[in-house]
Amino acid sequence: MLAKKPARIQTRKRMIMYRSRRNLVSCWLDIHSVLRRMAAVVCAVVLSVGLCGCAGSSDGADGGGDSGGARLASSLRAYAAQLLEEDDGSMGAEQRDILQRAAESGEVSVSDYEAAWQRYQTCVVDKGYDRPELATYTNGIHHTIGSTLTEEQSTDQAYLEKMGRDDGSCRDTYVRAVNEIYMAQVGNPNLYADHDEGAVDCLRRGGLAPKSYTVEDYREDQDKAAHKSDGEELDTGIDMDDPEVMACMAANGYMFIDPSAIGGAS
Repeated sequence: MLAKKPARIQTRKRMIMYRSRRNLVSCWLDIHSVLRRMAAVVCAVVLSVGLCGCAGSSDGADGGGDSGGARLASSLRAYAAQLLEEDDGSMGAEQRDILQRAAESGEVSVSDYEAAWQRYQTCVVDKGYDRPELATYTNGIHHTIGSTLTEEQSTDQAYLEKMGRDDGSCRDTYVRAVNEIYMAQVGNPNLYADHDEGAVDCLRRGGLAPKSYTVEDYREDQDKAAHKSDGEELDTGIDMDDPEVMACMAANGYMFIDPSAIGGAS
């Protein structure tokens, strides 16, 4: 009897956009038809965020407006302290220690960031799952790129829900808040509360977009990318195939679920 071939959760457009845990989440997914019924679970497993609305298309605005320059906090030190204060008890001691060091020094070290993700991976493995694969951008930002499931697992709603809960628990304990502040540190140092503002600032500072490039331009480019057909050439103000552009976008909530496009996975 032939063994059932594992099913890989994939996206055709290979991109997911999400907001911070303080805002509604919008996931742009074009799930293969056999896994379409799993779209909500894919969001939970890949990102483990609190709220998730998934669809094959989006209006590009994520239901929110320009924050008008509003900031997450006055400084990275203040942001770290804020994240510590917001902890509802789900953070592990290791993650709190990293944030405490950041509250004192004003930064999260690369070693602390990497250690946080490694603890998350170990936690997932300890719960009985495969080691999560991480995509890595040129600025060092990581995100998970999906899970491989057997056909039986992919149709077992109880299993999928448990998988999402377990993954979320590992993230909350070891890496979620550290990832938030590190993303801001490398890609949104002015701490814009609106991720689109942060991304545009990053792109301008890096010389990846003209000074005239606006938040509205960026949102229009996101919308074009979300609706892109296979083989279609995008007419956008930024080069979304440039790894540095991808890194700015990733640090501000735009995730490309394709390790080959951003340099690899670990």
